[in-house]
Amino acid sequence: MLKSQGRAESIENLISFDAIDGDVLEDARQAGLNLIHINDVVQAGRQCRDSINFVEPTPSSTALFCYTSGTTGDPKAAKLSHENLIAVVTGAMFSGFRVDHNDVMISYLPLAHSFEQVLFIASIVYGARIGYYAGDVLKLTDDCQALKPTLFPSVPRIYNRIYDKI
Repeated sequence: MLKSQGRAESIENLISFDAIDGDVLEDARQAGLNLIHINDVVQAGRQCRDSINFVEPTPSSTALFCYTSGTTGDPKAAKLSHENLIAVVTGAMFSGFRVDHNDVMISYLPLAHSFEQVLFIASIVYGARIGYYAGDVLKLTDDCQALKPTLFPSVPRIYNRIYDKI
């Protein structure tokens, strides 16, 4: 259930990448949580795929719609394919952008933002860690102190605010 501010009122399901022992599972149940191991999620997906007319995506399939803010005109949607996103990540890597398992990216841009999507994909592909901000952009510096990101992606508006404060 969502509150009007867009924040979750409660968490009902958690997916664990670590092994789940019986005690942890029972504690989760008592707390009203459904704790699921990632392997169970993958298996359920495979079963679902086999039971419906699943169409495997192709590189040219639509991965997402990116909506512009309308800063320079009317807001609009752009259809981005899987190959669009991978091409941008690959192009960035060939241009000298490097991340690996030692890097930490702070994620605070909207996940629908195309720049955030590309950074997310690059982090996953190359093994960088992703830390999510606490939800208040005004406290982003506190989040950075806790996370100590090596990658601080942003947009000009945020950099201008930081510059003005300095």
